[in-house]
Amino acid sequence: MDPHNVHHILYKAPKIMADPGDGGTIRVDEDLQILEMVSAAAETRTLANPDREGVRFTLRMLTDGGDIVVTAANGLNVTGNTVATFDATSELLSLVSVEYASGYRWDILHNIGSVGLS
Repeated sequence: MDPHNVHHILYKAPKIMADPGDGGTIRVDEDLQILEMVSAAAETRTLANPDREGVRFTLRMLTDGGDIVVTAANGLNVTGNTVATFDATSELLSLVSVEYASGYRWDILHNIGSVGLS
C-alpha cells in the first residue's frame, strides 16, 4: 500500500453498518462508520462500549415506523445519560469514543433533530 494514498483509501472504504434490528447490539469496530436504523414498531438497540478512544460513529434514524431507544452502558455524555430516543426520520447522533474510568464510553459531538436523552 502506498502510504501517500492511505487517506484516500480510507475515505473510499464502505462505512455503512447493517442495522442489527430490534433488540440487537451495535458493535462499532472501525472509525467513521454510520448506522442507519429502520423501525417497524417501537424498538430497542444496545450500543456496545467502544474498545479504544478516538473512534467516530454516527447513528441515524432512516425509517420511522416507531421510536428506537438506544442504550449505551457507559453513557453518552459527561452528564451520564445512557439512553437516546430517536422518534423522527433523519434524527442523528454523531459520537466519538473517549476514555472513561477503567474503560471507554461514547460522547456526543452533535445531536441533530433533537434526539431525546435520559
